[in-house]
Amino acid sequence: MSQATVHLRPGKASGLRDGYPWVFQNQLASIEGRPAAGAVVHIEGADGTLYGQGLYHPDAQIAVRFLTSDPAVVIDDAFFYRRVEQAIARRRTMLADLQVCRLIFSESDGLPGTVVEKYGPVLTWSTHSYGMAQRRDPVLSALDDLLKPTAIVERNDHWLRTKEGLEEQRSVLRGRYGGEVLIKEAGLTFAVDALRDPMTGLALDQRQHRAVVRQCATGRRVLDAYAAHGAYGLQAAAGGAAEVHMLEISTPARERAAANAERNGLRDRIRLEAVDALQHLGGLVRAGAQYDLVLLHPPAFARSRRQVASATRAYEALNTAAFDLLAPGGLLATTSASPAIDEEAFVAILRASAQQAGTGLRVLHRGHQPPDFPTLEAMDETRYLSFFLLEKTDDAVPGVRRSAPRAA
Repeated sequence: MSQATVHLRPGKASGLRDGYPWVFQNQLASIEGRPAAGAVVHIEGADGTLYGQGLYHPDAQIAVRFLTSDPAVVIDDAFFYRRVEQAIARRRTMLADLQVCRLIFSESDGLPGTVVEKYGPVLTWSTHSYGMAQRRDPVLSALDDLLKPTAIVERNDHWLRTKEGLEEQRSVLRGRYGGEVLIKEAGLTFAVDALRDPMTGLALDQRQHRAVVRQCATGRRVLDAYAAHGAYGLQAAAGGAAEVHMLEISTPARERAAANAERNGLRDRIRLEAVDALQHLGGLVRAGAQYDLVLLHPPAFARSRRQVASATRAYEALNTAAFDLLAPGGLLATTSASPAIDEEAFVAILRASAQQAGTGLRVLHRGHQPPDFPTLEAMDETRYLSFFLLEKTDDAVPGVRRSAPRAA
């Protein structure tokens, strides 16, 4: 049976021409053939230009996830083997080793909606693309052949799967999974349960920023507002922090953080408190608490445009409280992992927060994603992480009156 073709409406091919890899349902004029969900289709512009091939879904908002501009290449097991091989080679070019990293980052590696992470000998697999879920086995076979992992576990417990009619699930897909593994980061040891831990527990994309924090933590009183498994706060402690106050609402995460602190001989340097940072920071301000270094690395507050307004309010509340909690000359290490809030918008939030706190700020360092989270210039969605190390200064913006501390 011949391959189906989706035809674009006039004026709807500019994204593809620029390298944007999604075609939405409202860009389609007609469909030639009867492709099922997950089928490979050709993509043709209104003027007859053939733009390549992609994975089709009749019901999802993203109608086609682009695969290749070559209309003649066969999309078979060998195609996906090459894509996996190229993704691994990309990491070997940029990283000293591949013991702990993201091996595949979705559209950025030409494997739409698909993420693979490596924790020592164990790999995690997840996808929210129906077409890639159908082609799971060729990708896993390539990973098996190229890396020889002891186990590959499925971490398909993400809400985005429901958008393509996929169920959320976790399981061991290949090999024998023996439970948590121990991994190293900058001399510290962390335990990771790739099957059961929250996937953001260790936050692989933040490891370069943790190194920055470790470098500037010596002798400082540190507040780690979203401790998770303790990676940020423990790097600060290892860097010589005088004390580290960790806030974490999740009981399993606190237990993991405490165990990691014990494992690294740092338990006596940290204090864990079971609170929600967004609700608690205002109370710390009113109580007169003061720190020399505040770490803000919250979960993504805005995954879609509909959440931008509420996310902006949350980020402003957190960062304003952080400035209020800092001693003069104190440092704020703050991040946004919200895909819907770009760096320019985050900078505006930080400026507003500094004004609200009646202080000035100096940027000492800014960072983004590490090289195993590559980005596509044509796709803003692949650029989601902003990091700033800021110094609190006394040169407040003229004319801005310092307000009373707000409840977070």
